[in-house]
Amino acid sequence: MLNIDTSHPLYRPLWVRLLIVGFCAAWAVIEFVNREFFWGTIVGGIAAYAGYELLVKFKPANSSDVSTNDAGEAASNDAAESAPADKNDAG
Repeated sequence: MLNIDTSHPLYRPLWVRLLIVGFCAAWAVIEFVNREFFWGTIVGGIAAYAGYELLVKFKPANSSDVSTNDAGEAASNDAAESAPADKNDAG
C-alpha cells in the first residue's frame, strides 16, 4: 500500500506538492495517448492518491512545536520530546 509521509519537510512547499501531482497526472495522460490503458490507469490512480494526500488532506506542521531561544536557535518542545511518536515506540 502506498504511504506518503506528509510530515516530511520536503512536502511543506505548495509548489513541490503541485509538481508531484502534476507530473503523475501528465504521465498518465501520456500513457493514455499512447494507448497504454493499463499503465495510464495505474499512474492515474497514483496521481489521484497523491492529490488527495498532498493537496486535500495535507495539514501543515504547527509552528508551536518548535520554539526559538534568545540566540534565535530552534529548540524543540520538551513535552514533544518525551512523548512517544506512536504506540509502538512506548515500550
